[in-house]
Amino acid sequence: MLPSFKKIKHGNAVKHIPLVENPYRPGAGHRPPFIAGRNGELSHFNTLLRQGFFSSNVLITGLRGVGKTVLLGEMRRMVERSGWIWVGNDLSESSSLSEDRIALRLLTDISDAFGRLLPSNNKPSLLKELDTAFEAGLDATTNNSVIYEALKAIYERSPGLPSDRLKAVFSRLQPLMLRGGIQGIIFAYDEAQCLADHAERNEFPMSLLVETIASVQKDEIGARCILVLCGLPQVFDALTATRTYTERMFEVMTLDRISRADTLAAIEAPLKGLTPPLHPSKELIQKVVELTGGYPYLIQFLGKELVDQLMNNGGVLGAEAFPSSDALGRLDAGLFAARWNKTTDKQREFLKLISLRDIQSPVDFSAQELSELTRDSTDMTNAQVTQMLQSLCDRGIIYRARHGRYAFTVPMSEQMILRRFRSSGNAGDDWGLSEQDIDQVPLQFDEPKQKAKAAIPEAVTVEKKKRRRWFG
Repeated sequence: MLPSFKKIKHGNAVKHIPLVENPYRPGAGHRPPFIAGRNGELSHFNTLLRQGFFSSNVLITGLRGVGKTVLLGEMRRMVERSGWIWVGNDLSESSSLSEDRIALRLLTDISDAFGRLLPSNNKPSLLKELDTAFEAGLDATTNNSVIYEALKAIYERSPGLPSDRLKAVFSRLQPLMLRGGIQGIIFAYDEAQCLADHAERNEFPMSLLVETIASVQKDEIGARCILVLCGLPQVFDALTATRTYTERMFEVMTLDRISRADTLAAIEAPLKGLTPPLHPSKELIQKVVELTGGYPYLIQFLGKELVDQLMNNGGVLGAEAFPSSDALGRLDAGLFAARWNKTTDKQREFLKLISLRDIQSPVDFSAQELSELTRDSTDMTNAQVTQMLQSLCDRGIIYRARHGRYAFTVPMSEQMILRRFRSSGNAGDDWGLSEQDIDQVPLQFDEPKQKAKAAIPEAVTVEKKKRRRWFG
């Protein structure tokens, strides 16, 4: 098959460069072409798999875009190579509303995992281990739904609370594991911030999950298992609120941005197979490294934009031309816009004040600090500031980092917020100018009037000059 080419115009000349597949994978949980900066977490998890006594579980937490789901995927590959079975899914608010729903989630995921494994191990024979289910008239076929029906029959016919019935199901898994050559089970659930107890409804799904796993791990003859929860920072508060012993049950892996050296490796490694036809300069690559701030999602997003811009410019690109304004618009839309669109005008003004804090300020902030910021511009009391922070927490824009302290859930939210105000302010200024105002602006080099806004006196411009941070 002949290679595809892209036509690039340089003056009157036309240059043809071969099209290349962009290796970077920005998105929610997409595996990047090069995993960087997570060797320590993977090595420690591998140690947990090889230990003989299983009482440690794992909590993976961090902001959006730091690579939690990607790390979870790498752990799954490690688990499956080690003879364990991976039982997991993404949690949702609907599946976490009640104890029965989280139990149903577990039964479904267990049946799916064993259904993928058992066909090569004489499934009908193994299913007979679930004899209490077959007393209800189930047939041992190769349909995965039969495993689910068998497990559900055990759950429904066992006495006691939902936790007691789940323990009864888990006790019947050990024979299946032994005959299937399974070392143990990893129960792994992403988006664990959706899981919490609801005392007002007398429903405790988080407690059910934690109590069941803890009970199975204490049973020396029961199924070996490890619970891995992955979610935003607020999941830690929900977890410690369930039982006093949960802090001792979990080893916390708090993911942050990776080092400068690891960031450089994550940018350079995928580019090696693309040079030529692409020719990124060291200065350009270094600028990309700086702009990412070490956040894994930004590494993938800006890496993809880098390759796309290089392709559109004949394989070469000046550092000053990256990133394009369109790229920044796509970044804001994909990472931030959904939450921004849920805010009111008053909340947006409040977020702007937070974003305009001194650049040397810590990442987190308190209600008292924000009250001092709003003292000159608004009449908000301390109680109103606290209420505003709570409403922004409910919308997923900020979270409680620790007692009395708050932080943004998305990295570099301050820069995105300021860009939002800058872009809307520029548009408002442009439409707010009269023809007389524009005619008074001296045009240089026959520049179109629409582009002469930069030369308008400051008194005419409504939007005040803002500080320059990441991405300008």
